[in-house]
Amino acid sequence: MCGALRNTRVRVDPRAPKEGGDVNKRPGNIAGKGHPQRGFLSRLRRPFGRLRDMPIWAKLGLIMIPPVLATLVIGTNGLLDNLDTVTNADRTRVLSQLVKESGTLVDHLQNERAAAVMYLAADNPDLRKGPQTAFAEANKLVDDARQLYTLRRNALLDLDADMRDLLRRIDDGLGGLTGVRSQVIDTKISIADVSTRYHVLVAELLEIREHAAQIAGSTELGDGLRAAAAVAQYKEYLSEQRIVVHHVFDQGAMSPFLNTSFIATETGLQQALEQFKSVASDIDIDTYNGTVTGPDLRKAEKFRGDVGSTAVNNPITSFTAAEWDVAMKDNAALVRRVERTLDEKVESTASALRDAVTSRILVQAGLVAGMLFIAILSAWLVARSMARSLRELRHGALNIAQFGLPQAVARLRDPALSSQMSPVQMANQIAEPLPVRSKDEFGQVAEAFNAVHLEAVRTAAEQAQLRSSVATMFVNLARRSQILVDRLIGHLDRLERGEEDPDRLAELFQLDHLATRMRRNDENLLVLAGADSTRVQREPAALLDVLRAAQSEVEHYTRIEFGIVDRDIEVAAHAVNDLVHCIAELFDNATAFSPPDSSVMVEARRVGDRAVLYVEDRGIGMSPEMLADVNERLASPPQVDVAVSRMMGLVVVARLAARHGVKVELRSSSERGIIADVTLPTAVLVPRALAGRAGAPSREPSIAQAIESRPPVVPTQRPPYAAPLALES
Repeated sequence: MCGALRNTRVRVDPRAPKEGGDVNKRPGNIAGKGHPQRGFLSRLRRPFGRLRDMPIWAKLGLIMIPPVLATLVIGTNGLLDNLDTVTNADRTRVLSQLVKESGTLVDHLQNERAAAVMYLAADNPDLRKGPQTAFAEANKLVDDARQLYTLRRNALLDLDADMRDLLRRIDDGLGGLTGVRSQVIDTKISIADVSTRYHVLVAELLEIREHAAQIAGSTELGDGLRAAAAVAQYKEYLSEQRIVVHHVFDQGAMSPFLNTSFIATETGLQQALEQFKSVASDIDIDTYNGTVTGPDLRKAEKFRGDVGSTAVNNPITSFTAAEWDVAMKDNAALVRRVERTLDEKVESTASALRDAVTSRILVQAGLVAGMLFIAILSAWLVARSMARSLRELRHGALNIAQFGLPQAVARLRDPALSSQMSPVQMANQIAEPLPVRSKDEFGQVAEAFNAVHLEAVRTAAEQAQLRSSVATMFVNLARRSQILVDRLIGHLDRLERGEEDPDRLAELFQLDHLATRMRRNDENLLVLAGADSTRVQREPAALLDVLRAAQSEVEHYTRIEFGIVDRDIEVAAHAVNDLVHCIAELFDNATAFSPPDSSVMVEARRVGDRAVLYVEDRGIGMSPEMLADVNERLASPPQVDVAVSRMMGLVVVARLAARHGVKVELRSSSERGIIADVTLPTAVLVPRALAGRAGAPSREPSIAQAIESRPPVVPTQRPPYAAPLALES
């Protein structure tokens, strides 16, 4: 009924009167003549209607014009902003170089000031010869440092008014050094006046650091400049303290004014050090603590303590002026090393900032060009994607990439397949080509893709065949080496039984232990190659015996201590040898990455129907990221390659654990070191009810019997359980 109604046309007489008035005049009806919306839409469609006849490339060109223009405008504005940043960064870099050279100039000025004071304090011409020579040498060092400072100062451009005024005053002060030096040589200036002249110049040079920190664009750079400024100020207080004590020696006793000045310098030292620690990074603080130390610092602190304990109107008798000057100069040299390190760090940071911004400009310019290229390329790809042949090619390519190629690589992992056919035959059999339905560009692309696909499968086949060959080579080499090592161990056992000399017996035990480690390396190669060990265990063994057998295969076996080990845990016969090997690798790793005087604690508990083994060391530990990576490798053993060969023990543990369903996980210890958790499933354990109930006695000795049958050994030279006899062959 409803379908009939939907398919019936209803005829309406146009002449019939319509309820509610003329329908063409109702709001919302756009079909009526004279309606304003119809005329507007018609005019709007006229220019766009011509686009129907335009080719697809023209349409895409019109679409791409607005985003291209927007990209150019935005990219250009960003580049201009970054150019300003580069200019500021380069100015900061030049300013940091000026700060570095000003620090060198300040250091030499401080030494020149001390030499001038000692020269003026000398009573007669004979005593002034040494200070005069030191003053002349200091003058030369200051002049050399002044040339480098002037070179850096002239490289500064676009400075603010305060900085220009400061540099002008410094230039005036440096220009007046010639007159001050002449007055010192002629002894026409007092010690107080010469100290003041140098103090003003040094203070203005130190003020450069504060201005540089204020105009630095980077927070890290500003903090570095402030830290260096605090160290420089600390050294200036040391220099002022040096001059104050020379005043004391010149006057012959400690005056109240000089005592106050000395206390003020001590306070300044503490404030400068606190300022440094408040703005410096942890690395800079460690640098200061590691540099400003040693006998030079202790000697200077002792002399300063003696000066601080000297009463007013009393002379200093515990040391001479020359000894004081040498001690303070050595102390200042330590601080200068820290100051130079901080200045170099600031300079490198400023250079890195300039280089980073320059690189950012290049990257942004490349991004703008790349965005334009991608936009044009996208328009081209969109036009080509409209063709049916391209859709088919895309569908086929994705199908091969997502399903065909992974399945082909999975089939190539079958060793039987790689041994029966050549790589070319395997590629022709496995690779499924795309259908080629045309001879145009799309058909040629399909043929090229088929060629690439075939080459990829052939390369994967070659890699699979190569891995199989390498694995076979590992097995052959390991088997041959095992035969030789087993023969060597047999000869050593016979020699040990017949040897009565304790020293020679100890050397034989060392050779026996090295041979045991060589056999474990051969077994590592077998595990990496995917082969089984030649040794077979036919009876279960107690977990404690397994642990002791693993201990005997470790070089530092004396450091392995056993804690609580449940006696009722027995390991199934098929898993004994692999567990000994796996646990020995864990023991070797724990002893290798822990201090030689530390011990490795081993405990084993039964938890329900499973058993848990703990191997805890007191080593250097691992970072959380490294622990996560190692545990991931233990959970999913990787393929053998060059990188894996560098961590052979880890891969061997992972493969042996995966072979028997054993879970191995590393975690950080609560104190220090690493704990290896080894969870033994029921598949490798003898049930609790059957533990200790072995069947009929076998002709072959068990692990415990083999251990008991060993002759007595020297405890310091041989572990109490020897791997060659602990495991059956």
